[in-house]
Amino acid sequence: MPKTRSFNPPALFRSILCPIDFSDHSAAALRYAAALTKRSGGRLHVYHANDPMLAAAAAVALADQDYAKVALLELRRFVAKALPATTKKTISIRYTVETGDAARLIAAAAERFRSDLIVMGTHGLTGLERVLLGSTTARMLRRAAKPILAVPSIPAGANTAQTPGRLWPGAAILVPVDLREQSGPDIREAELIARAFGTTLVLVHVVPPLQTPPWYRADLSAHHRMRVAGAQRQLESLAGAIAPGVNTETHVVAGNPPDEIAALAAETRIGLVVMHLRKSPGLFGSRAGSIATHVLRHAVTPVLVLPGPGRRKGSL
Repeated sequence: MPKTRSFNPPALFRSILCPIDFSDHSAAALRYAAALTKRSGGRLHVYHANDPMLAAAAAVALADQDYAKVALLELRRFVAKALPATTKKTISIRYTVETGDAARLIAAAAERFRSDLIVMGTHGLTGLERVLLGSTTARMLRRAAKPILAVPSIPAGANTAQTPGRLWPGAAILVPVDLREQSGPDIREAELIARAFGTTLVLVHVVPPLQTPPWYRADLSAHHRMRVAGAQRQLESLAGAIAPGVNTETHVVAGNPPDEIAALAAETRIGLVVMHLRKSPGLFGSRAGSIATHVLRHAVTPVLVLPGPGRRKGSL
């Protein structure tokens, strides 16, 4: 059995980047970023990327005023309104405004600031009206070499808060496992996160329905039970490699993977979902239509998306 190691949030998230587009969604993401920064004692980089065309129009409207200084002042005002004064006093915040392509600039800023984590809202100013996943967030998921904490947009009147509680993520984090070659390393990364937050690690595998021709009428229930039992054995074997000190649960369910994962994530005891992206299509593929993207579109729970090993720089 591996030797027990001690991990804590400072070891994981010392430098946090939070892109802001001045929407309510980015305000919610900012509050999660600030909460993590407060725990780690690290630095929060609040960042805004101006659209070049909008920046040019605003510069004309502002006449003699220095547009960059005005934008920076507005960013500070936005943060002051979004965060409690006590929070701002207890964390180190750096403000940056640049002009250009948002996804490209955010990725470059994450490298420049040596960020351990990027925190973003899943919907921006162009959110639900245009696409179900904010366009900049979607592009970042395809290109980022850093972990991204995607904070969902909560419908008005929902019981779920847009501000993390003092004990967030609470009792448990949920980790979908695809039972493929990278499942072992994926679980080890999730173990570090569960250990850092002192939470239970809930491992889940979803057995999708068998795809058969429309004319096929044989009873496949016995075969389905075998698939579920086999998946349960594999998942328990992977869980057995987790070092002492982390409570672990395993669950195998049947159904449509994104629906089942989103439903499980909605449980009140689940405060965070940890998912991995892959460079190629597959169960957790990084292309549009993947399970990770579908879960993000429907989640009411923050989702920590870890990049695939092929494009990751550094490690948790």
